[in-house]
Amino acid sequence: MEIFIPKDVSFLIDMIYENGYEAFMVGGCVRDSVLNLTPNDYDITTNAKPKEIMNIFKDYKIIDTGIKHGTVSIILNNNIYEITTYRIEGEYENNRRPKTVEFTSSIEEDLRRRDFTINAMAYNKQFGIIDKFNGLEDLQNRIIKTVGNPDERFKEDGLRMIRAIRFSSKLGFNIDENTLNGIYKNSYIIKNISTERINDEFTKILLSDNPQNIILLYKTNIFKYLGIHCNLNRDYYKELEKYINILSYCDNNLLDKLIILDYLISNEILKCIDKCEKYKYYCENIKKVNIINNLRYSNKVINYCNDIMEYMIKDIDKIDKIVIKRYLNNIGYEKLNKVFKLKLIYNVFFNNKDNVEFFKRCIKQLDEIENSKECYEIKSLEIDGKILKDLGYKGKEIGEKLSFLLDQVIKDPLLNKKDILINLLKL
Repeated sequence: MEIFIPKDVSFLIDMIYENGYEAFMVGGCVRDSVLNLTPNDYDITTNAKPKEIMNIFKDYKIIDTGIKHGTVSIILNNNIYEITTYRIEGEYENNRRPKTVEFTSSIEEDLRRRDFTINAMAYNKQFGIIDKFNGLEDLQNRIIKTVGNPDERFKEDGLRMIRAIRFSSKLGFNIDENTLNGIYKNSYIIKNISTERINDEFTKILLSDNPQNIILLYKTNIFKYLGIHCNLNRDYYKELEKYINILSYCDNNLLDKLIILDYLISNEILKCIDKCEKYKYYCENIKKVNIINNLRYSNKVINYCNDIMEYMIKDIDKIDKIVIKRYLNNIGYEKLNKVFKLKLIYNVFFNNKDNVEFFKRCIKQLDEIENSKECYEIKSLEIDGKILKDLGYKGKEIGEKLSFLLDQVIKDPLLNKKDILINLLKL
């Protein structure tokens, strides 16, 4: 099998060979090339030691921050290429990094330390594909499988458990049964991995072509050990699995998918809660253990999603134009529009025809209010605090009177005239 090697990568490999060493493209770039996908980057592995690589490329810009682990980065035509010496890794600490790294002259030994068979292949023009662990066969069979014993691989680096699910989501592959069992068995290890790194993998799953694979994070207990929706039992996951495909109905952006996923989960939990108590129960029991608040997204993302979720949870299936304007005053057009559109997606997915038509009308009314510039916030009143102060009102009373006037104008837009508003204050 012949694989395309970009000009710069070919140059780097050839330079290493010309100096008496061997070198290969390795890992994800080989995997993606076999699948006719465009690699995000190209990594090179070699039997040359870091100092030898630095000497070979002494005329080029070099980054040596990874030299402790055998990696030297070469900058060529504004691209960064990592060149790493074949290595054997010693005992891991904190289920993340090896305590020691030992260089080896064997490409096979280097490939043996890698996470999954589909990532444990190397390639160059001289040798073709080096595939000691049946990665090509697993690519053909669309399988994610660890190199060797799953327990050993996951104990070395706990993040590999989520990476397995991420690769499954990205490529549309199944996870090998032994590998999946290994994730379940070792899921407790995830507590040792930084939330920021978990967030990165989770986000990639959510934005992949198969976001429904998020369910595996629940079924394997990964989220349980992160304290996310930890109050759910396994029977619930079976029910959730029926509906998780709703994620494919959303626009492929992080905010929409975060909100719709948390709403789906929260709504299922709230089915057994009295209608009048749902919002309170959500705030007290679900919100603090949901994905949005526990995967360390930015405060901007957290605040935005929580604002939307509060209105998703509220019973807004029977509201009129007046209530819409009150909601607009609270969260603004953009957020309320998002609430209605996500509610619409949810009800389309569940084939709730009456609610589908209702939220279509809500979106239409919302746009009518916005386009006609109807007043729904204090700053749009034809009267302000200065005028009320001139009329003799003071302190908190000014705010209270403005709120009163806004409520009257929301009910009847024709009242939004200065003289009428002043007369209303006299009633």
